[in-house]
Amino acid sequence: MALPLASVAYLMVPGALPAQAPQAPTPLSLAEALRLAKGSSESVGIARAGEQRARGQVGQRRAALLPQINTTLNWQKQLQNQFAAIASRSNASGAGGGTGGGSDTTSAADNPITRIFASQYNFNFGLSASQPIFTGGRLRADVRAAQAARESAEIGITSAEAQVQLDVTQAYYDALLTERLSAIADSTLVQAERTLRQVQLTRNVGSTSEFELIRARVTRDNQRPQLLQARTNREAALMRLRQLLDLPANQPLQLTDSIAESTAPVAAAETFTSVNVDAAQVLALDPRVERSVASVVSATDTTARARAAVRQAQKSVDVAQLQLKSTKSQRLPQLSATTNYQRLAYPTGVLPRSLADFFPNWTVGIGLSYPLFTGGRVRNEIVAAEAGVIEARQRLKLAQEGATLDARLAALQLTEAESNWQASIGTASQAQRAYEIAEVRFREGISTQLELSETRVQLQQALANRARAARDLQVARKRLELLPYLPLSQSGSASAAPSASTTTGPSR
Repeated sequence: MALPLASVAYLMVPGALPAQAPQAPTPLSLAEALRLAKGSSESVGIARAGEQRARGQVGQRRAALLPQINTTLNWQKQLQNQFAAIASRSNASGAGGGTGGGSDTTSAADNPITRIFASQYNFNFGLSASQPIFTGGRLRADVRAAQAARESAEIGITSAEAQVQLDVTQAYYDALLTERLSAIADSTLVQAERTLRQVQLTRNVGSTSEFELIRARVTRDNQRPQLLQARTNREAALMRLRQLLDLPANQPLQLTDSIAESTAPVAAAETFTSVNVDAAQVLALDPRVERSVASVVSATDTTARARAAVRQAQKSVDVAQLQLKSTKSQRLPQLSATTNYQRLAYPTGVLPRSLADFFPNWTVGIGLSYPLFTGGRVRNEIVAAEAGVIEARQRLKLAQEGATLDARLAALQLTEAESNWQASIGTASQAQRAYEIAEVRFREGISTQLELSETRVQLQQALANRARAARDLQVARKRLELLPYLPLSQSGSASAAPSASTTTGPSR
């Protein structure tokens, strides 16, 4: 059986490998992208770790309110013992002192107390417990401060998730926008190529000058860098989206949502047909646009008290006040109860032989401590804690002012995006119609190539403006929807965004 020519060539060429089939693009919707980002975002993971740390600190503070019980087990061998040496010397002197009777013949080593101190091996098992009775409110203030810090960390998780949703939404629509701009640039290059061919044909029959041919070729060539730039921007946007979703860098994506989806809740405004239109009429907002923006704003709580940054700032104030209370409690007496139970054995061998070799030792006590003189440490810690309260309150005020400004700017951005989108609808359709007319006029020899090029540039700009307006409108709506949970933007005074202190209570 004869092999096909292609198979023979494959067998004869060393190292020849079949071409690898291109990887099929993965369909990706915005909802799926948001789902993927929620579980893979590093910032959300950091926020969750902070909440876990705050939860652990709450448990630490609560444990200080409960009894603390410790156990010890100690075995000790004495290499040299002063009491054993004294007992040996006493025995030696008693043996050489004659044959006296009574207590004189009794060895000092037979004394039980001497046996305890002179034992070579010591075995000790003990239990100790302590319970604070009065701390001036320090421990409870520490617990409440830790709870406030944990609540602030929980708000931080919500804020981080909202920021990730906004970032992914923006990256998704940026990728759609760059794809649309790349398609526009590609279409413009095709149109310029078609015009060049028409000019080349008319040049061949002698009805067009060489200048027109050169200008058509230059116009075509000038579109190529724009197309390459648009493709580069598209790849960069897709790379950014893959990075946010933790997808492989070489994985092709197929974005299934449309950039213009649900971006036109208001009907297209009528175009102005009168020549007597002043600037005030042109810049006036369509009432339907105002109603659309008002409905979106009313559906979201944009008040300052609803913002995550303001709630975190309030928690920081609570933490600072509780830390001040905990610091002031150092001026009060500290009362605690303690107990210590031990079982001691002094065996003659390495280990005790039975439980009868153990002797009990149990103590109970109440301790009172009061700082008589600390060199000004407590006073200065109180001054520092009072400054922390003042700082936290000022940060809260900054956060409230920034949240109010941020909400207003978000509403204005949505209004601007709605108006731009409405204006771009009529502009793009008119530019498309104008280019079709200009192309017919140029083909019939009525207009010049310059008129066709200018009309093509206007169409390209109108389509690009419409795509950008659609992207801006989608992002503005998403931002206003997530506004209560988002951190303050730079325009809303990012410096006002507080971070609740995770250190509860003064340093000891």
